[in-house]
Amino acid sequence: KMDGPLISVTDTISLGEIFVNDLTDEHGRIQFKVSNKGNRPLILKNVTGCCGTNIKSWPKAPILPGKDALIYVEFRTEPRPQRINRTITIESNAVNNKVVKVSIAGVVIEKRSSNEIDL
Repeated sequence: KMDGPLISVTDTISLGEIFVNDLTDEHGRIQFKVSNKGNRPLILKNVTGCCGTNIKSWPKAPILPGKDALIYVEFRTEPRPQRINRTITIESNAVNNKVVKVSIAGVVIEKRSSNEIDL
C-alpha cells in the first residue's frame, strides 16, 4: 500500500440520453464524490472545468483518510440535439495521481415518433 493520500474518483459521469423536450436546467447541475483511500489528508489544490463548465464548489478543507467529499458542477446545455462532452480537472497532493480528469458525457436527442425505428 502507498503511503500518503490516495485520490479515488469516477473517470466518467454518464448522463445518458436526454430528450430535447425533457431537458431542464437540472441536467446541467451535477455532483460527484471524491474519496481519500490513503492514510494522510487529501488536499484538492485546484478544480477546474472546460468549455463553459462552472465549478460551483469543491472542498477547500483536507479530506481525511477514509472520508469523501462532493464537487458541485454546473454547465449549460442548449435545447437542441447535441453531444455533451465536458472535462473536470482535479489537482491534488495525491501520491497515486496528482492530476485527475473526470469526463461528463451524454447526448441530447429528439424524441422519435411511434412509427420511427432505429437502424
